[in-house]
Amino acid sequence: MAETENAPSWLNELDRKEAEWAASYLSKRWPEGLKAKPSPTPPMLYHSLAESIHELEKYAAGVKLIERMRNSIRQRRYRLAEGGRKTCSFTLPTATKSKLKALAKRHKTTETGLIENLIEAASKQVSIYKEEARHESQAMKAIRNARKLEQELAKTRIEETKKQLHHCMKQLAQWETYLGEALPALPPENEAAATILAEQRLRIIQEAIDAAVAKHAMMSPRAI
Repeated sequence: MAETENAPSWLNELDRKEAEWAASYLSKRWPEGLKAKPSPTPPMLYHSLAESIHELEKYAAGVKLIERMRNSIRQRRYRLAEGGRKTCSFTLPTATKSKLKALAKRHKTTETGLIENLIEAASKQVSIYKEEARHESQAMKAIRNARKLEQELAKTRIEETKKQLHHCMKQLAQWETYLGEALPALPPENEAAATILAEQRLRIIQEAIDAAVAKHAMMSPRAI
């Protein structure tokens, strides 16, 4: 790149986001009275950043600022890298610290490594507990839905039976009204034919009941 050919070699190693970050870093810490203060997002970012660095290199405070920025860039890269590490400080009771040291020695690892292993193991255990709780919750939900669906289907079966019974009673009442009296008893020779006809109509009624129950089972969200 022609605009950065006079820039420090390490500057050319920066990617676009890193260069924007460096420009923003310098802008926030720029010494008062100096020119060429960089803008985080200019049209020619590398050129602006290179000019700013050349300006800083003229002063001791500027050189120190550049060095701090480069250190910050390295730390930023490390944090962004996969598996990066970040400093974490905390205070432990003396007795706990002694136990930690002894455990680390026993397991042939560092105190930091032991803490990492303990945290990782605890995290895995929490994940296992959560998964078990989720499965248990799903199983209980399935049982509740099955019971509710069974109750709904029983209710549907009763309602359809009442509907078919009402239809049959209405037809019987129509015949009785048409004849002006109760239906006469059938002669013995017609009894078998009437029985067959009744069984056929009962099968039709049973089919209607089964269809109504099946339809409710299919459409019910509890069956999913």
